[in-house]
Amino acid sequence: MFFADREEAARQLAAALKPLALERPVVLGVPRGGVVLADVIARELGGTMDIVLARKIGAPGNPEYALGAVGESGEVYLQPYATRLADESYLKAETGRQMQVIRERRRRYRTVRPKEPLAGRDVVLVDDGIATGSTMEAAVTAVLAEKPRRLVVAVPVAPPEAVARLAQKAEVVVLSAPADFVAVGAYYRSFPQVSDEEVIEILKRWAVE
Repeated sequence: MFFADREEAARQLAAALKPLALERPVVLGVPRGGVVLADVIARELGGTMDIVLARKIGAPGNPEYALGAVGESGEVYLQPYATRLADESYLKAETGRQMQVIRERRRRYRTVRPKEPLAGRDVVLVDDGIATGSTMEAAVTAVLAEKPRRLVVAVPVAPPEAVARLAQKAEVVVLSAPADFVAVGAYYRSFPQVSDEEVIEILKRWAVE
């Protein structure tokens, strides 16, 4: 399956989400590409839109392999195997590095759009696609800690193994899960980089609604 661009993928995802009958959902986009989809989906579903600021804590020598995650509030969530693969000093340093990224993004984004409370809400977590799944797993971990009523991960394309892992933690809606997955951008005809300025403009629109 190929998508013309992020907007088309978002409309198709919104159509797939409508049968779930989510109640005024908070649609969270993973910066930056996922924010474009979240904007469209929130409007289609009659919800509101925000971003999720969560970062994975990668393993030594293999940063894509998630040992855990750190959320916007600074809470750290480690996988049970984390301490077998990394010592305490590494985990502390890596957590600090990822929190610095979160703080910088929060400085840019939260001055425009204050954080939407998630407790007791229907939440849709959106990105423009999943490759390894580590970033989305970090976001899922952070969002679940806020006790939403319901959490749905929605992406246009992802490899089957990533979908299976995420499905153990949340509902998953995926439009295409090719066994021969290559890279997210390979499934879009137009897949330009999304700038911070574009993200901020989207957040500004929601901040005044």
